[in-house]
Amino acid sequence: MTDREGQDHGQDHGHDHGHDHSASPLDDATAERPAKRPRRSFVACRRCHSHKIKCSGGNPCHNCQVSGSTADCVYPMRDRKVLIQESYLKKLEEESQLWKASRGKIPQTLQNKPTTAAAEGEEGSDVNLRNPLIEDRAWFVPDNASTQPVYIGEAACTAFGTRLRQFLSGNEPVTPLSRPSYFKDRALLRMSDPAFQLPNRAYAHLLLKVALRFLGNDYHLMLRKTTVERMDALYRDQCFDDPVFLCKLFALFAMGEMYSNRRLSSTKGAGIPGTGFFVQAMSLFQDLHEEATVPYIETLLILSLFSLALNRTNSAYTYAGMALRLCLTLGLHHNLPEGYMISAVEREHRIRVWWSIYTIDRITSSKLGHPVTVRDSDIDVDLPSMERLTPSEREEFSDPAHLVAHLRLARITGDIISDIYGRSGQNKSFVQSVHKILRSLRSWAETLPESVRICSSNPQRYSSRNVASLHLCFNQCVILTTRPIFFHVFKSRFQDEASVPSPMTNALADACIHAARSSNSLLTQLWVDGGMAIFGYFDAHYLFSSTIILMMSSILRHSDADRDRDAVETASDIMQSMVHDGNLPAASFYQHFCEIRKIMQEFNERGSCVGQASTSASASASASASASRMVASATAPDSTPGQVHDGQSVFLVQSALDDPSIQSFLTQPDLHWGFPTALETTGDTALSAPWLFE
Repeated sequence: MTDREGQDHGQDHGHDHGHDHSASPLDDATAERPAKRPRRSFVACRRCHSHKIKCSGGNPCHNCQVSGSTADCVYPMRDRKVLIQESYLKKLEEESQLWKASRGKIPQTLQNKPTTAAAEGEEGSDVNLRNPLIEDRAWFVPDNASTQPVYIGEAACTAFGTRLRQFLSGNEPVTPLSRPSYFKDRALLRMSDPAFQLPNRAYAHLLLKVALRFLGNDYHLMLRKTTVERMDALYRDQCFDDPVFLCKLFALFAMGEMYSNRRLSSTKGAGIPGTGFFVQAMSLFQDLHEEATVPYIETLLILSLFSLALNRTNSAYTYAGMALRLCLTLGLHHNLPEGYMISAVEREHRIRVWWSIYTIDRITSSKLGHPVTVRDSDIDVDLPSMERLTPSEREEFSDPAHLVAHLRLARITGDIISDIYGRSGQNKSFVQSVHKILRSLRSWAETLPESVRICSSNPQRYSSRNVASLHLCFNQCVILTTRPIFFHVFKSRFQDEASVPSPMTNALADACIHAARSSNSLLTQLWVDGGMAIFGYFDAHYLFSSTIILMMSSILRHSDADRDRDAVETASDIMQSMVHDGNLPAASFYQHFCEIRKIMQEFNERGSCVGQASTSASASASASASASRMVASATAPDSTPGQVHDGQSVFLVQSALDDPSIQSFLTQPDLHWGFPTALETTGDTALSAPWLFE
């Protein structure tokens, strides 16, 4: 087809309707990318047509580019008819419905909502007035100094000034002002030229592989193919003119060496593997806040993750927060309009970096008990996907299924922080919040892709280390959600005048115990398989969190108490071993564990238990007998790490929510829990939250 024929062909399809921006890109993560529009000589874009000015064509056209209205540079085109298989169409429809059911309000597109809070039925032309400053798509303008466009927040006063100039200039295009000038000084950037020594090339490749094995699916750490090629060029050419890349490379080396599961010295306390590379990375680190780039944000992510291993949790939280705010300045939380000339890899790179930073910010916030930083309703960006990439381009990224599953758990974690533990959330119905979150977790488990499930027929329990990490994170979400209820039940067993918890309350408490048992079993298997992150933060944290619950369960004198006590001893031995190897987070957690165990033993020896305590799975609810048998069939590990009974059953990811009483609880509509008698089965009212912070 000639260029002229291509123009005519574009005109033939150009008089129906433009591309619809009203639907959220997340409603259909696999939507086909619109075809690249040919250059037009006679058909004007919608903005030029509405302003009655001559359109130069192109994407964007000259007028839209100089006025900063590239998002409006849309040509009228008729939808193309594309032949696809019916099975693929049904798959897209099912995925869309599953996402709508599971994600709640994350994330919504920037629809222009009416700003007038008028009563229904009120007449008048201004009732449904949309905000005239908000376009259908986020506002980006080209940057002459970079291939990446500049994001402009509509609430900024300078943005309002540009909008005003656009209106006052009539049909004349308005050129956006250049980037603001600011004071520059080498000292403020922390620029230096430190001496450094690269590891040998073969070892460097091994370190990158180890880092990707442990964290490369949970987070997007780097463009895989490009990073390896640049690293090889670095060794070949000995050209060290990019301090950001060098900093990120040393940070990746640190991650790989830390997860290599070996001490660098037999001397106790000699240090965590990788700290030498980490210190080198920090010496190369610069404060590029005014001119941040996507690779710079990747570096902050890696520094945050390694800081957790050093038990520098506040530093990790700060690096994650910096990365999140810099993402916002670059507009990574919004989709780029199609007109911008960036490659499919660059577009997917932006998407994955955003969701990785979103996830680490939620995770670090939950570990420290801090509120979330960004509302889900402010996010308007696609999910990670391989759909727009060629086979060669896909080598840059990991399978998106795992990353999507992880970020969905991060979203639920944010709900837990806000609704269960947030002070403002205490004005809501506590039970309703628990109900909503557990339904989200159940939906997560039910819609999990087969590639990241734990299969009951697999004697190894998990297909990879990344899958194990994903399910440990799921169990932790269940524990965080139900732990307040379990604590309420635990206290009632040792108080003479306490009301008897209802079977529903007991079932929710049991979900907490089941999740803890599942984590204990999975962590023990990781230890046996040599897959435990000896110096990592997350394994130590999950071990401590689950062990506290099992310690509480072990003194409740139910049929599985002995099993839970054995599991506690196993966890204690694993934690001690990690402490001996030099794991700093494990040392901190183990100190807490020892203090809790000491006072719990004293408490138990005083005979403080009122009667025979039992959970719903062992005494009160016959309907949950099947779930109880499933838990009882899982043989708890012995007190010596590394020994697991043959034929030990596997805890499925859904086991914590498989109790029939909980299934009944989750099938109730949300409105049911607005009544104060929601849990009054045996006199237990809907749990209010004052005891939550006692």
